[in-house]
Amino acid sequence: MRAAIERAVIEANAQATRAAQARDVDALFGYMLDTDKGSVAQNGVILRTRQDAKEQVSRGMQGLRSVEYHWHNQYVTVLSPTIALLVGEGETTANAEDGSTFTTPFAQTDVFVLTDGQWKILHAHRSSPVR
Repeated sequence: MRAAIERAVIEANAQATRAAQARDVDALFGYMLDTDKGSVAQNGVILRTRQDAKEQVSRGMQGLRSVEYHWHNQYVTVLSPTIALLVGEGETTANAEDGSTFTTPFAQTDVFVLTDGQWKILHAHRSSPVR
């Protein structure tokens, strides 16, 4: 059972990653549950609600031609049959409309909850370490 949950969470994360790479903010946030208790924490800033996080991501996508996420490691810890923790690290490469390209490392932790048969993110925490 644990292995099946781990695979399902990795796949749910892959779907959310593909939505982000397509810069489809609505699809990306379709993988996130609504909460007002800290939807996303990013680089020391807590975005309390799903809507706050969605607006921040939308602003961040402006001016980008493309974005790619390269996961180097992903680890899933099954906490219960309906709750799992995904911890991963990788790099984001973005191409701006002005022609510039930048690559930033990241570390990410997501709390996934099984809701109506689908694994959804209840809380995401992402940071980009200073090089």
